[in-house]
Amino acid sequence: MLRLDALDSLAPGNKWFKLLPNIVAAENTCARSVLSFGGAYSNHLHALAAVGRAKGIATIGCVRADVNSQLTPTLQDAKDWGMYLHYLSRSDYRRRGDAEFIAELRAQYPNTYMIPEGGANALGAQGCGSIVDLIPAAGQAYVAIVLACGTGTTLVGVASKIADGVKVIGIPVLKAEKFMATDIAILLSDLGRDRGNWQLDHRFHGDAYARLPQHVAEYMTAFERRQNVLLDPVYTAKAAYAVQYMVDNKEFDPGSRLLLIHTGGLQGRRGFGLDLDAADR
Repeated sequence: MLRLDALDSLAPGNKWFKLLPNIVAAENTCARSVLSFGGAYSNHLHALAAVGRAKGIATIGCVRADVNSQLTPTLQDAKDWGMYLHYLSRSDYRRRGDAEFIAELRAQYPNTYMIPEGGANALGAQGCGSIVDLIPAAGQAYVAIVLACGTGTTLVGVASKIADGVKVIGIPVLKAEKFMATDIAILLSDLGRDRGNWQLDHRFHGDAYARLPQHVAEYMTAFERRQNVLLDPVYTAKAAYAVQYMVDNKEFDPGSRLLLIHTGGLQGRRGFGLDLDAADR
């Protein structure tokens, strides 16, 4: 396991890799603030607020939530770190990719650098390519690299730089058959690095984003007790379960070396009433 969760304490996991090149771009354009989108437990907004505070950059979080709802621990952290919360109804949130809606936001927040939900742009993907620098010899000792996918951006970065002959397997955490593969192909094309070395396995999404099936919850509990490594219920728990399932069902040749990337997101455990410290279990 490559434990990105053990990196930067405020923006751990894959989020730092997605955000850093976007923050640099914002600074280069002398943007007044950085705006992005996410839900009430968004790892992305949480990390953006933390990075913004550390770098002295104003941040705006367009949140899919009711303005009168109680702040989640995630949003409370973000607010405490100086992020301005702009609440969006579900219908407005669905417009987050529409040019007209983006124009409205730009008019409301002039001179603002916008990052797509989850950091899903070419800069975010480029940043995630740096994850491979943490893997000895660009991963050539492994048959496959496995990681959870929300937008597919991290997979793009890893697939763009991993050693030849290594398969990158993405485990979508939501029903994404219709768009994720297309989005991944577009980003890889933007980077000029689509080598056909990736695939998505849609068997483990659990029917919905942020839904933790009972069998995965039981596996997660057993894994954490055995390994003393916390998983997040939305992403890496499903990816870890997928690896175990594939190994148990002999989907890899005996002796194959596999690397699971822990993409972080542990702050989201609070939305499931789970501890944030392995020592507390």
